[in-house]
Amino acid sequence: MTFQAVILDIDGTLVLSNDAQARAWCEAFADTGYDIPFERVRPLIGKGGDQVIPELVPGLNDQEGKGKSISERRKELILNRYGPTLTPANGSHET
Repeated sequence: MTFQAVILDIDGTLVLSNDAQARAWCEAFADTGYDIPFERVRPLIGKGGDQVIPELVPGLNDQEGKGKSISERRKELILNRYGPTLTPANGSHET
């Protein structure tokens, strides 16, 4: 059998990143002047920034202005601060 493609769901499936994603969103919002509690953000993890940002701050979007700054900051935080601390989910392993 030959595979043509393999699709992996990494965040929250192979890597325990959901809480880190939520913390990064909270911090990115705070850096831009919005105090959004973790408890409001955590249930939204799995949605893209195009949905998370306007749901938490109506009128903002991830394509322009403050919303774009929040989205970019969250990405920076995940890559540089939270990413290095993530752990694999039970049953996943390095190949």
